Amino acid sequence: MTDAKEWAMTADGLRYAGLEWGNPDGYPIIALHGWLDNALSFSVLAPLLDRYRLIAVDLSGQGFSDHRSPDATYHIWDDIPQLLAVIDEMRLDRLAVLGHSRGAAIAVLLAAALEDRCSQLVLLDGMLPRAVADEEAPAQFLQAQRDHQRLAKHRPRVFADVDEFVKARVRLGFSDQSARILAPRALRRGASGLALVHDPRLNHASAVKMSPAMCAAFYAALNTPTLTLMAEQGLRQQGELESAIQALSGIPDCDLRTVPGSHHAHMEEGAEAIAGHIVNFIA
Repeated sequence: MTDAKEWAMTADGLRYAGLEWGNPDGYPIIALHGWLDNALSFSVLAPLLDRYRLIAVDLSGQGFSDHRSPDATYHIWDDIPQLLAVIDEMRLDRLAVLGHSRGAAIAVLLAAALEDRCSQLVLLDGMLPRAVADEEAPAQFLQAQRDHQRLAKHRPRVFADVDEFVKARVRLGFSDQSARILAPRALRRGASGLALVHDPRLNHASAVKMSPAMCAAFYAALNTPTLTLMAEQGLRQQGELESAIQALSGIPDCDLRTVPGSHHAHMEEGAEAIAGHIVNFIA
């Protein structure tokens, strides 16, 4: 992380921040982190991809990027217009898109929006979210309204120190290492301790989710060569691997491989294998 370059720019009135590593003249890769993570999610992978220009984004409401306005939402498509603006501002005519977990879902939509400008798409233990059947839509909608109504009572979680934050993340399935990596952009010091910086609305249900047919249509419409790397103890452990493979088979040009490690393998023991797959794929 020592050679990381901080960057920030404004798109549609929102400040987006992030980190950049590697060769400034190398082929650009936009990297999108997972749910409640931040740009530091790619700090282990970055030195292994130093031939490229790796540009990691703090997605809105996370890391050092702005929270969205009180009337806004955090659907997976909400960041797309601003990400396109950031890419244009950076003058990236052609690029690869890399996403992990929720960032992989956003990456699918970003690749579709970029059309021919996206040369390759890499998904790390992630894909479009679980599709919601038509009959589930009312329950999904109602849950989102209940979540929003409870927002007024929300109090940010505060930790006495980084160790307490790390212990809380470990209980959620992170390794000690990956939790410590994320901490500098996940916490803000206040009078009573270290508070989480992410927007609590990221914990809320989405009012609308894609149907199975919509997900299938997005996959079928991708004309971008796609590399999907599923962690052995990631979605597979959650019993979702078979359905993931079936859904991703709808991408016309998709190479699906398995890598060692957990859901955050790119920050842990799977980073070297993942980097090797990415280098071979983009090269």
